[in-house]
Amino acid sequence: MKNKCGVISLLVTLGLLAAPVALLAHHGGAFYDETKVVMVKGVVTDWVWSNPHCLLNFDVKDDKGNTVHWTAEVSNPPDMVARGWSRKMFKMGDDVTISMVVAKNGEPVGRIARVVINGKTFEGMGRVPGEATGKQ
Repeated sequence: MKNKCGVISLLVTLGLLAAPVALLAHHGGAFYDETKVVMVKGVVTDWVWSNPHCLLNFDVKDDKGNTVHWTAEVSNPPDMVARGWSRKMFKMGDDVTISMVVAKNGEPVGRIARVVINGKTFEGMGRVPGEATGKQ
């Protein structure tokens, strides 16, 4: 019985120590090139309004006319509501212009800094790299 309690205590301790590491890995910015922004025009294929991140899927024509399927993230729904976003703001087939930081590995994945849809501009996560912050 004493040995069983020791094993359980050890497992709980290891679990508690591992949780902060997992959280840091999830919220790290190393995946994206934070130094530049890419702007693309595309067509919405799906809008996923869920935790822990909302995802916008869209198609973009590359320089050769091929369709590239992109996925770009923003924060969770409560954060995005505070920025004026909504569950119903994107519909399949909508034209969008997206400014985002993209994956360093060249995959068509990004984090939205700004999106323009139906003539309205919405701020995403963080500032657009290279823009002045307005603070002196």
